[in-house]
Amino acid sequence: MTDTQKRVIKSVSWSCMLALGLLGSTAVHGETPASASAVRQAKLAELTGQLRIGSEFFLNRTDTKADVDRQFQMMHATGLTLVRIFIIWDDIERTPGVWDFHRYDWIYDAAARNGIQIAATLCAEDPPGWMGKTPFYHGKLNVNDPANRSAAAVYLEKVVGHFKNHPAQGIWLLMNEPIEVDDTEAATFHRFGDWLHAKYGSLGNLNRVWFHPLKSFTDAAITKDQLNGYWTDYHAVIDWRDFTLDDLINELAWVKRSVEAIDPEHPTHFNVVRPIGDTIGFPAGVDPWTASPGRTNLDAWRMKSVPDILGVTMHRTMRPSTPESDYGELYAYRLDLIAGASKASPPKPLWVTELQSGNNIFTGEFPRDETPGDLTRRIWDSYGAGARAVIFWLWNPRNLGTEGGEWALVNLDGTPSDRVPAVKAVTETLEKNRWLSEARPQAAKAAILYNREAEVLMSLDGRLQHREGEITEALLGCYLALHRAHVPTDFVDLDQLKSGELQKYDVLYIPYSYALDDQAIDALKNYVSRGGTLWADGLTGLKNATGEVRNTIPGGMADLFGFEAVDIHPVSLDRPYSVTSQDEKGGELWKLTIQLKGAEVTERTDDGKPFALKHAFGKGHVEYFESAVSLAYARRFNLIVQQWIVAPALATENREPVSLLQGSREIMFRGLTQPSGFAAVLSNWGEAQKATVSFSGHCKVVDAATGEEVPVTEEDGRTAATVDIRAGAVVILKASTSN
Repeated sequence: MTDTQKRVIKSVSWSCMLALGLLGSTAVHGETPASASAVRQAKLAELTGQLRIGSEFFLNRTDTKADVDRQFQMMHATGLTLVRIFIIWDDIERTPGVWDFHRYDWIYDAAARNGIQIAATLCAEDPPGWMGKTPFYHGKLNVNDPANRSAAAVYLEKVVGHFKNHPAQGIWLLMNEPIEVDDTEAATFHRFGDWLHAKYGSLGNLNRVWFHPLKSFTDAAITKDQLNGYWTDYHAVIDWRDFTLDDLINELAWVKRSVEAIDPEHPTHFNVVRPIGDTIGFPAGVDPWTASPGRTNLDAWRMKSVPDILGVTMHRTMRPSTPESDYGELYAYRLDLIAGASKASPPKPLWVTELQSGNNIFTGEFPRDETPGDLTRRIWDSYGAGARAVIFWLWNPRNLGTEGGEWALVNLDGTPSDRVPAVKAVTETLEKNRWLSEARPQAAKAAILYNREAEVLMSLDGRLQHREGEITEALLGCYLALHRAHVPTDFVDLDQLKSGELQKYDVLYIPYSYALDDQAIDALKNYVSRGGTLWADGLTGLKNATGEVRNTIPGGMADLFGFEAVDIHPVSLDRPYSVTSQDEKGGELWKLTIQLKGAEVTERTDDGKPFALKHAFGKGHVEYFESAVSLAYARRFNLIVQQWIVAPALATENREPVSLLQGSREIMFRGLTQPSGFAAVLSNWGEAQKATVSFSGHCKVVDAATGEEVPVTEEDGRTAATVDIRAGAVVILKASTSN
């Protein structure tokens, strides 16, 4: 028997023991799981207890030990305390069964000498070239496949076992940018059958809803025709979409269990490539990562169950047609999406795991020249949104192939670029203001519902007219209307709604929620009856989660909304209509034949028909618009339409502790609480201007960067501080309340 055969047998045994729960941390380390967990929690607290800046270091095959040492000294001098690396399988097992870590040892040793912790990205899904399974590294094989898993287990055993006790080891990234597998492999369909068995319990239950009855769960399969055909079985396709997400989560969970069986002491992490399955900024129906139509499977709320720290990749958040000044709010949108997932119970720390740090020339969706100001504003907005670390992609450029010479903080010759001093200035500000590590985002009073059920359904309903992105576009429109009015807003999901977690919000927005299941409808009624304000637009509740149509709009909620409609009059996509005399074009996609059942009409169309309604229900009320108002705002940014959206949030009696009284929409505003009072982060993507921030109570306000006191005025128990903000600059205000 060869060494390779022995190794494969060992890995299969290892995998089986893990699957059966027979191999725990006690067997591996001789310590109790409780003590290992306590160590891991202590390491997690140490990692997230301060605000950090880090960067990816890419180990090129031409790099020498001297190169590594020099770059780590530069990173230390810049103030970086985290360095992320890829432990590429092909680098350490170039020949079958021969494992060579000496070049990665250079990295770990250099990190330890410079007080840097390593965020090591594991590549168990990315086999070496000699296996012949992928065209290049970053291959993304499905580790749930038994053949891939047995080899992956060996990789994890070797890598984690080698570095787990190194003083520079900080955190394990279970995978880079996990993406669901959408294949037709027999092993995948076998898992699909098991998933269906768990969901339906019996073939009879499944066969009552699927078009193709199954004789056995092992017969479960999906064809490309089912995914892309005109006539398709919604139940089967939606099950497939949910399965592929769960399958990815199970894959990540297996990697985590494998890592913790070897090293139960270091925390785990990964970076979600998209918090939701959106396609904003890309051609209709095209997923920017996989070029596969209608892909809506990723969901940060569900994926966060696996890691100790939730992370996100933040490169592809901007549209090439968007003005430079709008890049900030599109970044803020994606940032708040992932922050919403991290805040959901149980909350988990958030890192921005990949943030573009250099220019892209040939790669990416469009050329992008990153400036020092871009990096500064994004770092501070990330901290303001609750991120505990920002890690750049990347420090030094790859020197060959895709992305060669691009994206990096340093120049082609390894010397610091003009962006490095900007990063150092942030680390110096953090060092002078240790209190920032204890600051947290203030609680929002308004929330926007991310409705996965509607988005998945729209990937089917919308594909024929190339409208798959409308749900996300409406979500963005609702967010931008509130964000531009400087209303702090959280994103929430359906599970939070159904659990009753959303009662803490004064206003709940549910833009374009045309698909809702019965449990969600009951939860909405409960939310409003207990005093909440609900804002909704369009065909609310028309369908359930699998596409069955209810016979009225809003489906099953006439008592809540105070009206009913049984007919839909579609409006041409290129002919939005206006309601006011100011040609606001706030009418989008539909008109309804509304029959009032107690609601008050607040806006009418030019022919006198109801357009906007308000209805009391229990202790709360509903504000409703018949058209896709949130989508209308996303497409034209009309101020009247914005007012329709923001009015209930501005009318709430509960004022935030920190609010922006004066400042353009180009200012990204973040209000924070901190041990001695409050704080505000103001990132200006526009021209030079004045900004006024109001803090609750009697406060002394200081500019954190300069240490200088800011003049204030006081009125109605609040303190207002006005500052001049240069074009492209960031101002951080610390407001300390008096005893």
